[in-house]
Amino acid sequence: MIAKNIKGKSFKGCVQYVMNETAELLEAEGVWADTTKNMIRSFAMQRSGRKEIKQPVGHIPISFAPEDKERMTNDFMIQLAKEYMQEMGIKDTQYIIIRHHNTDNEHLHIVYNRINNNLKLISVNNDYKRNVKTCKKLKDKYNLTYGKGKDRVKREKLNNPDRVKYLLYDVIKAILPHCTSEKEFQGYLQSKGVNVEFKRRRTTGEIEGISFSYDNVSFKGSQIDRKFSYGNLQKSFKENIELLQQQASREPQREMPAPKGQQPIENKPKIRSIGGVKLTPEQWQTLEEGGFIHLEDINKSDGKGKFSSYIFLNDEKDKAFSCKDNPNGFIKYGKYEMRIRDKILIENGYVTKAKVKWYGIGTFAYPYLWKENKEDIKYKESWGEPRITKIEKENKQEKQSLSQQPIRKRPRPKIG
Repeated sequence: MIAKNIKGKSFKGCVQYVMNETAELLEAEGVWADTTKNMIRSFAMQRSGRKEIKQPVGHIPISFAPEDKERMTNDFMIQLAKEYMQEMGIKDTQYIIIRHHNTDNEHLHIVYNRINNNLKLISVNNDYKRNVKTCKKLKDKYNLTYGKGKDRVKREKLNNPDRVKYLLYDVIKAILPHCTSEKEFQGYLQSKGVNVEFKRRRTTGEIEGISFSYDNVSFKGSQIDRKFSYGNLQKSFKENIELLQQQASREPQREMPAPKGQQPIENKPKIRSIGGVKLTPEQWQTLEEGGFIHLEDINKSDGKGKFSSYIFLNDEKDKAFSCKDNPNGFIKYGKYEMRIRDKILIENGYVTKAKVKWYGIGTFAYPYLWKENKEDIKYKESWGEPRITKIEKENKQEKQSLSQQPIRKRPRPKIG
């Protein structure tokens, strides 16, 4: 059972929305319910007694888990709706209860007048916390199914503040396994427009809490998920550090495999021509800055004919690749929608800092993606740089070699 509390300005828009072609009116109190028009007129008449109230409309959608579908008779849904309103302090006012039959999840809508029968305003202070408490109470009372996690919630149907809450949940869940410190964690979130604030004790200045905000909506970490409280985040950072240490002790680090499959057009430290076409300084600068160019009359590798193509470089800027489409165009590949250029690099065995569309946040993320073997179906992912330089590798091997050498004992000096 999940409920949301929404305030609005127009009874007309709200009533017309809930009274769609799949609507079934279960109960009405204090309104003429013979037509949608008369429902709207009834709410408007009582609302006219407090014209200074800007948001007189109360709208509560309540949905139930698929596991409870067989129990959701009309009478039971009316009972749940009335008890919910009673617990939320919604009483002595006009309301309608409507059941919808347009989704797999059984759900209903309550539309009520926040201006009650005595022309007093029904308060919605702390309605978010009261809503959570009330839903839990009813689920426990009637043994209703608890949700099986936030991953199954349909994000596209959410409005604020729930939209931001689940957006933050998705972002934090994705990056947390790859963070080992507050600074790293905070820096990534802030790069995505998510503000992170720490609550400190007045006496000692010690951090005791954390909150996140996006699109002018804020949540404490524990409100998003218990795993995201400040204390639990610290535990996660420590576990991630320990995991990395364990991995390093079990197997030596290694460089990523050499590219496989399609060969790059050029393989030079400084690419000055591609397929017989000499690059201008401006073209080379565009490529070196991560852009792309379009070349005509490129010689084919077999010497039979010419072709035109977009050209871009890999991350190391030492190899060029051709592409018939705009390499910065997006294509669905695996779990992400990424640039065409990133897909090409992954399929050729390169590690690339890909630009991917980030669901729900309206912007982009930049994970490192690669395949260890060309035939692999899935690519690997890391939010930190996975590559190790040759110097780092040599230093590590040198340390390992020194640690494995036996310690030679000095002969004791003779006395006398």
